[in-house]
Amino acid sequence: MKRIVSIQDISCVGKCSLTVALPIISAAGVEAAILPTAVLSTHTAFKEGFTFHDLTGEITPISDHWQKEKFNFDAIYTGYLGSPKQIDIVKQKIQL
Repeated sequence: MKRIVSIQDISCVGKCSLTVALPIISAAGVEAAILPTAVLSTHTAFKEGFTFHDLTGEITPISDHWQKEKFNFDAIYTGYLGSPKQIDIVKQKIQL
């Protein structure tokens, strides 16, 4: 079975993010692993008042654990990255 990692946020309301990607990937017969970048109360299209819980500090420990366990992925799918630091970390991890 093919395996993909989806690196993006979880938006609690809105037709986007991991909440939409996971069922589509699974329906395609591909195992989906997730690397959440943030939890948002709503999609950022809701301009004012949404909450943002940054998960930057979890990206490296999660990916390091996967590397230790020798997980391999056939594809990487990125979505919302909440900061330049997240972009840098993901770029570094993809190059491994």
